[in-house]
Amino acid sequence: MVAGIGGLLVIDVPLAAVLTYSVYFGCCVVLPGVLLLRAAWRSNGNWAEDVGLGAVVGMAYQLLGWAIFTALGLQSWLVVWPLLVLAVFAVLPRLRQCWRIAAPAPLPVAWSWGLAICATLLVALVTFTSLSDHKPPPDGTSYYQDLLFHLSMVNELMRSVPPQLPQVAGEPLDYHWFANADMAGAADITRLSPALVYFRLWLLPQAIVVLLVCASLARQVSKVWWTGVLAALIVLPTRSASLLSPSMTFSLVTGTAAAIFLVDALFRGRGGRGAWVLAAALAVIAGGSKPSTLPLLIGGVGLAALFVLIRDRKLPWRSISAGLILMLVMLGTLRFVAGSTSGSGFQFLAIARFRADYRGITGDLSLPGTGGWLLPSLTSGDSTAIAGVAVMLGLILVSSAGLLTGFGLVLVRSTTRDPVAWLLVGALTGAWAGMLLVNHPSGGQQYFLRSVVPFGAAAAAWLVAVAFEGRCRRTMVLVSVSALVLGVVFYEVTQPAALRSGASREAQVEALARLLLVTAVLTALLVSGWLLTRRRWVGLRGLGLAVLVLVVTALSLVDLARSSYVALRTDGEYRAASGLVHPDEQAAALWLEAHSAPSDVVVTGSWCLSAGPRTPGCDARGYLVSGMAGRRTVMEGWAYTQQALATNGADGKMYRDQPSPWPDRVQLSLQVLTAPTAEVLEQVRRQYGARWIYADRRDGPVSAKLDELAVLRYQDGEVKIYELGAR
Repeated sequence: MVAGIGGLLVIDVPLAAVLTYSVYFGCCVVLPGVLLLRAAWRSNGNWAEDVGLGAVVGMAYQLLGWAIFTALGLQSWLVVWPLLVLAVFAVLPRLRQCWRIAAPAPLPVAWSWGLAICATLLVALVTFTSLSDHKPPPDGTSYYQDLLFHLSMVNELMRSVPPQLPQVAGEPLDYHWFANADMAGAADITRLSPALVYFRLWLLPQAIVVLLVCASLARQVSKVWWTGVLAALIVLPTRSASLLSPSMTFSLVTGTAAAIFLVDALFRGRGGRGAWVLAAALAVIAGGSKPSTLPLLIGGVGLAALFVLIRDRKLPWRSISAGLILMLVMLGTLRFVAGSTSGSGFQFLAIARFRADYRGITGDLSLPGTGGWLLPSLTSGDSTAIAGVAVMLGLILVSSAGLLTGFGLVLVRSTTRDPVAWLLVGALTGAWAGMLLVNHPSGGQQYFLRSVVPFGAAAAAWLVAVAFEGRCRRTMVLVSVSALVLGVVFYEVTQPAALRSGASREAQVEALARLLLVTAVLTALLVSGWLLTRRRWVGLRGLGLAVLVLVVTALSLVDLARSSYVALRTDGEYRAASGLVHPDEQAAALWLEAHSAPSDVVVTGSWCLSAGPRTPGCDARGYLVSGMAGRRTVMEGWAYTQQALATNGADGKMYRDQPSPWPDRVQLSLQVLTAPTAEVLEQVRRQYGARWIYADRRDGPVSAKLDELAVLRYQDGEVKIYELGAR
């Protein structure tokens, strides 16, 4: 906590805002969640794990309250919702026992220190390499386009249920927006600005909860306390808490908690009603946060059910029921929240397209998200391209080796008899299948691997626990230190060499293959050395998988240390001309936010990501007004809509460069800005409820006639803001 508060103060977050959010998260999320957790399920016997799981339950409870209060137009009273829980648990005698742990089972002090160190490191990384990215320099601020897109949804979710699409007023919002709804609830209760909540305050508590639930899952499946610390250490380099993908972060905590309750209901506990209710509720939220989460849970439960069927020779009805529930939840969230498959299809190794060297090596210029079942370069008959793709596949596997080690559970006799091991392996299998088979136009298949990180960490930590069982402390320390040294050596030796400028395709493939060959030789030497060492020291037998896991973990930690150092040395600030928001544009947007009603609709031409003329084929990821001003627009960036994603590849263009699915809105907006008449202004006001015009000359010409037909309310630099119907 101290590290988090200190880090936020360093990046100029007001102390009052930090304290307000801290009180909110503790009293309105964690405390009600812990009470509900203990009433519906039980306590883990220690406050740390209760706080982690309780925070997730509290988020689920708040999401329900947010939906009810926002639908009724009572957002400003949302604070009553968590206070209601506190009051009920204080008044009812049967529930008062939930304020304390009835049967304490405290974790060792080493667990607390281990998690505290991991949490401090994660908070520092998140604060100084993510939250500090967007400091406004004198010439403006560069925003990664997804940030303003998510901010637009936070603003929208503060005003309506069901939500509208902020960029296309009146259209339903089809996106996995549950994380943004959580932020909206936080802004409603704290009365802090949505931008401050999202850009600065929301992520740090989520990062801590990620570590706590991952540690809880590892301890639950392995039944060894220190695996929680090891799992947290494994999760640390994966950057699972991300400002650029809050939906990923939110689905990670809710999906992992859902897995914990599923394991308890099916295999590790009494399977009480509370575990089933919590698992189902959190599965809904995970599916509404990121569509890649539920297939992993389904794969895990499915493979575990198959194992039980083969072992017991009878249908595992509990597992079958859980699988059916998860299937229904997945179909429901895809239909009513995410909207569709977002332009996704199936193609083996489509993920390779997103490597920087793919096009140069293969010559394949086809667009991501297009093509048949096989990557075009694999069916081209070009031996260089095929070899290049094969090498790329090898590098993909090596780069995610940490998520391959968990498959070792099927090689250990004690774990192969446990259905929970097959659940973890099933989740890992589903993740790799999704990553290698799904064809998404913007590389969304990568989220399958990011979603399975908690499962992979728990599996890897479990393998180490099995290998270390019954070993003396000296042996464990020796193996761990040796693995750390080997990890450093692996990292230094396997650094990719820079390609020569203008190198041939064959030379590029050779350079990549050389790196893969070095990795293979080092691995062979490690295995050979281990076999020789094991033969000499019999006491080391059975530690092979532990060494592998620890070497991969050490390699990841070294890579994290190096990349963090580079980010800090270069200040880590995001800079991109395409995402630049000039000071006058930012000031105008903030003025509009302050002087308009939340439900007001704005006419704007800011749908292009890059400043310049509003050309038909521009990158339609501009979210300045809907994001920074937080207001609905007649038409703004349409790139992430289901309608645009469905046209990916048409006329050889990516989805973001496609014409608007609402050409009438584009045409009307252009008329308002460039050729306004009294009739046109009346039409846009009557048809779409527009009240404001945000006119930015950087986006294209703006007619001087607007000064006569509308009321000029604000002017700064290249931006003017007009009010309609105010005369």
